[in-house]
Amino acid sequence: MTENFISKSIFREYDIRGIVNETLFQNCAYFIGKGFCSLNKEKKIDSIAICRDGRLSSPEISEALVKGILESGVNVIDIGCGPTPMLYFASVSLQVDAAIMVTGSHNPKNHNGFKIVLKNKSFYGKKIQQLYQCINKQKFQNGVGKLITKDIKDDYISDLLKRSGPFPNLKVIWDCGNGATGEIISKVVKKIPGKHKVLFDKIDGNFPNHHPDPTIEKNLIHLKNSLKTERADLGISFDGDGDRIGVVSKDSNLISGDLLTSFLSGSILKKNKDQKIILDVKSSEKAIKSIEEQNGVAVISKTGHSLIKEKIKELNAPLAGEMSGHIFFNDNWYGFDDAIYTALRCLQEINFRKGGLEGFIETLPKSFSSPEIRIECKEEEKFKIIENIKALALNNYDLSDLLLIDGVRAKTTIGWWLIRASNTQAALIVCAESDTNENLKQLLIKVKNYLKLVGIKEISEKI
Repeated sequence: MTENFISKSIFREYDIRGIVNETLFQNCAYFIGKGFCSLNKEKKIDSIAICRDGRLSSPEISEALVKGILESGVNVIDIGCGPTPMLYFASVSLQVDAAIMVTGSHNPKNHNGFKIVLKNKSFYGKKIQQLYQCINKQKFQNGVGKLITKDIKDDYISDLLKRSGPFPNLKVIWDCGNGATGEIISKVVKKIPGKHKVLFDKIDGNFPNHHPDPTIEKNLIHLKNSLKTERADLGISFDGDGDRIGVVSKDSNLISGDLLTSFLSGSILKKNKDQKIILDVKSSEKAIKSIEEQNGVAVISKTGHSLIKEKIKELNAPLAGEMSGHIFFNDNWYGFDDAIYTALRCLQEINFRKGGLEGFIETLPKSFSSPEIRIECKEEEKFKIIENIKALALNNYDLSDLLLIDGVRAKTTIGWWLIRASNTQAALIVCAESDTNENLKQLLIKVKNYLKLVGIKEISEKI
């Protein structure tokens, strides 16, 4: 049986992810390569671009993946080690039929996995499950493909700079977290004005300085200390594979992904009004209102980078952003999540907007929001629990006050709350926002009561 050498558990909603030598082995990569080519043989796939992040396990996993693809009769263009958005760029610029990134993203260092693009569209959801079934049947196509190695870093950097700027003369601290962005950022900062200090640019899969997740405050300690000691104007950090960004203001405040998106929307909406700007369901009301006040149309989408990219294509939206720091430009970029390009567009908008980033944040109304609270829940039960919460909410709220596209988001007179099922973990996700801290506590009490009504007994103390 295939289960003896490849675990179904690694085939997730948006990508393939597992723990190295526990659920994800080198031979898994080989069969993923073979299975992907066989599953999509009718699409006449001739070439696939491959890239890998800086994790210790990535070289051998990438090697096995390439072997599986080549033995399927499909050619491989290996672009080496770099960030995920460089792989997405390769998919467009090299005009390949598919692209596969070997990456563990922001997960612990002993994790790894694959992000897949087919015909410049995200490969996710049912397609990932079909890939598992194809591998399970072991009916693979065979052939002899050709391997080409190609360094596209300079092309990528050139296009990044060509499609952004001009830039302000600021002092900026860049924290690469020993992730896959290090080499690119070190080259980029030499080509733009201002004074720049790059932290932890050496790619090291041990992540010796801090874990590369820019949304977690403890991972920003070095960046904030450097901001203070260097008296810098801005801090920018990246996750392990460079598709998520964290922006820290001069006063050491982390700017959430939704507010960063509303700030960045100014560069688009000042030229073309009534453009649709996409936010995910976890986004704040003040981000939504800010976009509307800038003459944009805020569209709320399901959470998930693959789902957002699909929504961008559906609406032909010029910009989208998630709370998690995935930002997608589709006006003068290619519609994929690219933290490096987002950083450059952030500098560009600071250059043009009166008051810069701090001035924009100061114009927003004050609100109080909870962190993203995760509540452990059995994988097989989480979606059923959400359906039960929906039923309860429909009995207690007007339909006009409910958003049910991804869990339950309920609007009240004092704010809003959200309960949704995670698509990547065996967990429920809770968020809430209100105008005062006391009202926020009341919203979280309401959430706790809903969870108790559907049988969740062990609830985080944060609620």
